[in-house]
Amino acid sequence: MSLLYALQQLMNAVQVTAIYALLSVAFVLFYGVTNRLNLAFGAIAMWAAYVTILMISLLEGVTFWPLLLVVMAGMGIALANSALLGFSLHHLALRHLVNRRPQAMLIATVAIAITLEEIMRLINSSRELWQRPFFSDPIRLIESQSFPIQVTPLQIAAVLVAFCVVGLLIMLVKWNRFGIYWRACSEDLPMAALCGVNIPLILAASFILASLCAALAGSLIAMLYGSASFVMGTVIGLKTMFIAVIGGLRSLSGAVLASALLALFETYWSAYLDLAYRDVAAFCILTLVLVLKPEGMRART
Repeated sequence: MSLLYALQQLMNAVQVTAIYALLSVAFVLFYGVTNRLNLAFGAIAMWAAYVTILMISLLEGVTFWPLLLVVMAGMGIALANSALLGFSLHHLALRHLVNRRPQAMLIATVAIAITLEEIMRLINSSRELWQRPFFSDPIRLIESQSFPIQVTPLQIAAVLVAFCVVGLLIMLVKWNRFGIYWRACSEDLPMAALCGVNIPLILAASFILASLCAALAGSLIAMLYGSASFVMGTVIGLKTMFIAVIGGLRSLSGAVLASALLALFETYWSAYLDLAYRDVAAFCILTLVLVLKPEGMRART
């Protein structure tokens, strides 16, 4: 039974990895072309989580669509809304700070995160939103009378979508023309500009893609865990920033690997140790790894 329990926790860790991978990839996409950290991605994920629950609840109340169509439409609206939010943030503020000191971008994104959290808190009167469970009928992978290994259709779909998106982004950066330009900008932004790369376009596309990844992570959190809180973006944003730094801030595959390691640590800590200290332990481990980080972890995609 202990082995089956451990295998079930491994399945749970895959779900957490998918969410962390999306957010850490967002950090890498932005940092790669700007050489700046953006602390607003956690808030964008929080924003998308709220919009997802709001839109699914609204569409369920005003339409007679099948549940699958309602969920897909709610997610689509949340992603489109977050992409527009990301473009607006880039156009109005962040693109003007690329050539400024790194502290300017850091302070601006912290201010943006706080503003988004406060807007959502005021809109919802400081309340968390809750989503009723759906597509949650368990599918047994290993039959056992003592402790069956099982997942839900929603978990399978969420993991597949998340890893497909991350995989497509890795292929995009490796083999697509946009990826060539992105890698050129990450190596030397002034030289890329001298070689004719459209820097404003690459910056805007990178931030919109990063915002979409963060928004997809937020939507999946809302559906998998059934809730959204205006403070959720702070902790998850800090964790995934650490993950991106440990994985090598210009390496998408490194970010995915670091996400898997943290997800395994957190999942097994929650399963066997005191859940109240999970985040404390995670931040301690992340800090320790960051201090002792080997050179080999800095490999680029």
